[in-house]
Amino acid sequence: MTECKMIPFPLASRVGKVRRCAEVLQTANGQSNRDAYWRKTVGHFHEKLTELGLSDVEIRHQIAKFREAVQQEYLQRDYVVRMQGQAPEGGAA
Repeated sequence: MTECKMIPFPLASRVGKVRRCAEVLQTANGQSNRDAYWRKTVGHFHEKLTELGLSDVEIRHQIAKFREAVQQEYLQRDYVVRMQGQAPEGGAA
């Protein structure tokens, strides 16, 4: 019998989830709310990946990569907001 290996779609590549998570974290009121949302999100991913049979090492790796993607999205969103107030008005002369 051939042994197969489950290869889930990488969490960091789930762009919609990454963007939504960054949005919620940026707009949440207070650090405790951000922490609670993050714990809930990570807990959900951990549960689903465990059900798929991934090892704890692989789950931690997937969650770490997701965290990096969310941080990058968060920084990008912050940069865009800052630049909107500094962009020159009108057309080129």
